[in-house]
Amino acid sequence: MRSDCEKVSLLLVGIGGFGNFYIRELLYGARAEVFQIVGAVDPYAGTGETARELHDRGIPVFDTLEEFYRIHRAELAVLVTPIHLHAGQACYCMEHGSDVLCEKPICAFPGDAWAMIEARNRTGRKLAIGFQWSFDEAILRLKQDIMDGVYGKIRRMRTIVFFPRGLTYYRRGSGWAGRRKLDTGQWILDSVASNAAAHYLHNMLFLCGSRISESAEPRVMEAEVYRANPIEMFDTCALRVSVTDGAELLFYATHAVPGAQAREPEFVLEGEKGTVTLGYREGETAMWGCTADGRVTVYEKPGADGMGKLSCMEGAIRKGEPLSCVAETALPHLKCIWGLAESFPETPRFPERYIEYEEDGEQYTCRGLGEALDNCWQKGSLPYEEEMAWARKPHEIFLGNTFYHE
Repeated sequence: MRSDCEKVSLLLVGIGGFGNFYIRELLYGARAEVFQIVGAVDPYAGTGETARELHDRGIPVFDTLEEFYRIHRAELAVLVTPIHLHAGQACYCMEHGSDVLCEKPICAFPGDAWAMIEARNRTGRKLAIGFQWSFDEAILRLKQDIMDGVYGKIRRMRTIVFFPRGLTYYRRGSGWAGRRKLDTGQWILDSVASNAAAHYLHNMLFLCGSRISESAEPRVMEAEVYRANPIEMFDTCALRVSVTDGAELLFYATHAVPGAQAREPEFVLEGEKGTVTLGYREGETAMWGCTADGRVTVYEKPGADGMGKLSCMEGAIRKGEPLSCVAETALPHLKCIWGLAESFPETPRFPERYIEYEEDGEQYTCRGLGEALDNCWQKGSLPYEEEMAWARKPHEIFLGNTFYHE
């Protein structure tokens, strides 16, 4: 067992929302033996239960990063804050001697991503992006098998996920949820594809990358985006993304289905020599691969350890071990999100006759949406191609190389 002086000193930036999961893990989970929280930053912490718990343990809570670094230091800063704060906070923490684990997505604006990379290179600090499946042992084992050619060249991958969300979801935080931009001009681009379901769009790009810490480069995207909610961005999307090696990635995600239709992520990866499926088998979620010669490989279910990224950070800090999801790994996902933002300056709304509102859950949904997206996922098609009455012709977005310049 490590003594406190051997633990990695950690600053937690953002203690509400997902930050609570970090607090539970760092105070009561397995990583409590590895990390020591030396401070927290959250201007909205006030005298809430979480802030009191930290105070009771002698952990100071500050309103700003400046206040913390004026008198403290931390080997690792973990950022669990709104999207528009990621770049500035990551740069500040690295410039003050901390390695950084920034929750997904990396940020909303390409220029901010390059600023983060420049700060990392200039300071020599480490910068990881918390797409948790990219640190997951099962996904990393699968990716190694893909790179070793077990399933041959990837031809197509299809992912579907339904995360029903009501208006309380969009009221969270300080008014940034579902926004395109803040009144200050800061980019947010908070959507189902950039936030709640971002892991699973990124995961397809990640699995198709040619190296462990690389993601495949998106070149062309056919996109349909919609909203049932009174928001600026979209709560529903159907995407077909073509990447550099020729693979086709299809992504279907929505918040606008009833709670009873919640659906954990499922995918089918189709290669020249076999397939990999994340789905339901014998009543349980499982991930397995089948090759053309009849061999079956069973993988662990992804996400069993949602905090594996902390262990990876410890290995990088203590032993110089490589990180599997760095800033560059996350850029192809941002490239897709930015492409959508440029192509859809305003989000189409589902026709009023299809929108339903459930009073108790304060939730807007689109009638028949779940069944329509499932049908598309099964076929590898888009709603417009299936002649859905509410569907609009997809935008064809050429992503090219213009994204990559400083």
